[in-house]
Amino acid sequence: MKSFIKYILCALVLVLASCSSDNLSDLQLTGDCNVENIVLNDHYTGVIDAASRTIKVKVPVDFNGKSTMKVTSLNISEGAQTNIKVGDIVDFSAAKVMHVTKGDMFLDWTINVKNDEAKILSFIINDTYKASINEEEHTITAFLPGTVDIKKAIPTITYSEDATITPLSGVATDFSEPVVYTVTDNTATATYTVTIKNVSAPSAIFLGGAKATTMDELIPEEKEACKWMLANVENSMFVSWEELKAGNVDLSQCKVIWWHWQNQPSETISDFESAATSTAMGAMNILQDYYNNGGAFILSRAAVNFAAKLGALKDNRCANNCWGASDDGGDVISAGGEWGFQMKDTSHPLWANMILKDGEIKTTDAGYTISNCTSQWGLWGDYDKFDQPYTVGHEKWMNLTGGRILGHGGDGAISVWEAPAANGTFGKGGIICFGSGCYDWYSPTAYTSHYHDNVGIMTGNAFNYLTK
Repeated sequence: MKSFIKYILCALVLVLASCSSDNLSDLQLTGDCNVENIVLNDHYTGVIDAASRTIKVKVPVDFNGKSTMKVTSLNISEGAQTNIKVGDIVDFSAAKVMHVTKGDMFLDWTINVKNDEAKILSFIINDTYKASINEEEHTITAFLPGTVDIKKAIPTITYSEDATITPLSGVATDFSEPVVYTVTDNTATATYTVTIKNVSAPSAIFLGGAKATTMDELIPEEKEACKWMLANVENSMFVSWEELKAGNVDLSQCKVIWWHWQNQPSETISDFESAATSTAMGAMNILQDYYNNGGAFILSRAAVNFAAKLGALKDNRCANNCWGASDDGGDVISAGGEWGFQMKDTSHPLWANMILKDGEIKTTDAGYTISNCTSQWGLWGDYDKFDQPYTVGHEKWMNLTGGRILGHGGDGAISVWEAPAANGTFGKGGIICFGSGCYDWYSPTAYTSHYHDNVGIMTGNAFNYLTK
């Protein structure tokens, strides 16, 4: 009986020693498959994390030979074997898995070779206001409402993984003058000059989703547009509808208000008012006064029908061909299948410096995922006339709305247009409306930007056109 029990116990140990994803048991018999030391190119020693089974090897900031590194020293558990050996030339330009075995047991270790890096990746004031980082010039800038005390502002800073930073993140700091931050990681050092300014009377403001109270509450599509404005339009800032309604924003110096709203589009004034919420509509008198006094608007996505609410288009006329709303999913653009639209008047200032393909403005690139949120005017009903090049239908639209067509789709649908200023003239103090689904700021998938730069270019042109 004793021999039989001994046999059962031995068999159980063998089973336990060979039944896990790493071929190791919960008894933690890992000593037989350990990595104790690794050195690459005689100089670069790995930092071993046994808990995560990762090995990080740091190389100088300017080192560019990761694809052909030599394993010059390697110590593993006695009697174990591995697929990477001393003397091997290995491509470490991407993470490499080292498979260590001993008998029926094994462990996989992931080796990452990383250059020293000293970068500030994000800079947020008081957990609310995200600063714009210019990596080329090593400057960081943020414009905060006049109610924020920048002498006691608290920055939350993320920076390169192995680096240190001075002054420290999370410490109340006086930003009444520019502050220099230094990031260091071995051979890499960088300094950033941080400038934080109070803006009591902004030159331009961004109104996002009708319910967002801070910039960070904007959904990705709106946030990406807002980030562009803060980085590219001087003296600009995000303003919530609550702040605007409460009268906390000085509009005396404001030239342009931009409302980019990712929401289910509306085809009537009553639907638009309902979707915009009582808070947004509660600021109507303030914005009406602003418009009547020469203030301009950029309206995009579901916000385009605010032009009718302002009375800038005749008879409260709203876009009649609307769909889309969500950032989730969407169409993935294939190479050669870039989306875009046609210009109505190629000489209009809005189209300066556009990157064209086959005479059209393209705004997407291969790999870009577009939500295709569209608020445009289809040529039917009062505008019904599909003559080429849609001259009659477009003429009807301009006569009935009082607007001017700037861009349209291949079927003639009016996708970019402008409404006049309160004094009846186009340009300064007027309204630019981007209703095209191609006017899209955020892709949840990676892409290399080429045509998508057009979105920022045309928006910058709109700011210039409406203020000069």
